[in-house]
Formats: sequence, structure tokens, C-alpha cells
Amino acid sequence: MTTGTHTDGPRFPEAQGIHHLRVPVSDLGVAFGFWRDIFGYERDFDFPGPDGVVNWAIKSVTGGPSIVLWVDPERANNPPPYPLFSLSLRDEQSVFDLEAELDRRGFEHGEVQFRKRSARFFAYDPDRNKIGCYVRHDYVRSVSDRRKRPLPEE
Repeated sequence: MTTGTHTDGPRFPEAQGIHHLRVPVSDLGVAFGFWRDIFGYERDFDFPGPDGVVNWAIKSVTGGPSIVLWVDPERANNPPPYPLFSLSLRDEQSVFDLEAELDRRGFEHGEVQFRKRSARFFAYDPDRNKIGCYVRHDYVRSVSDRRKRPLPEE
């Protein structure tokens, strides 16, 4: 096992990012349509069960985390009020573009919220799973971003 070192503490394995996220859904086709049409995901592979396919693994074409759409109607019908996870978006304009695409397709979302140096909002999948959408941590606003939509002064 490759490990990271800490000079005066324990050794920890080096995490290589997120392997996958599991999202409870009530209908594979409807859930996949959302992820395909909004975030550009593709089917990766299927999980077989005794009577056929039971769950789908999907992958991002833009480098996002792998997701398993897991059929679990009970959990899908009772999503938590907090985001299951948050996606990091390239820049501020990506937040506004995503908001516009969700509007165009009739998907529910919250309002864009402004922070000191970023924007965020929450999207909801067809099962009302809440997904955070944030500008990535190392983003630095450019002059052109300031012209698009000004953020509050710091």
C-alpha cells in the first residue's frame, strides 16, 4: 500500500479521489436521463441481479465523479434535506449556465447564492436528491466574470 507520511504522526493511505457515489433512485431511466442531459454522464456498466439489471454505473465525460444509480425506492422517496454531495464547477459562468439549463428542462433548483468569492446553488434530481453545485475552490474571478454578474464586495 502506498502511504503518505506525516513526520510525527501515523501513516495514512493516499486517497486518489472519490471512487464513486451511490445515489438512490426510483427509476433508472429517468435518473440516467437527468445525469446524461444535465451533466453529460454516460452509462459505464450494469449491475446484474437474478432477474436482470438492477443498478447502473455512470461516468462523467468531463471528469466528474463516477456515480452508481442505485434503485432504492424507499430512500429515493425520502431524500435527506442536505446535499448528498457537491459538484465543483469550473467557474462562475458555469453556475449560471447550469441554472439556465435546469430552467430550460424544467428541473427544480434553488437560487444562486453568492459568497465572498464564489457562487453556488442546489439542484434536485428527479427523486429530489439535493446536489450542491459550487465554483471550484481555487477559482479566481477575472475581469470578464465581474462584468457577467457582480458578486458582493468582500
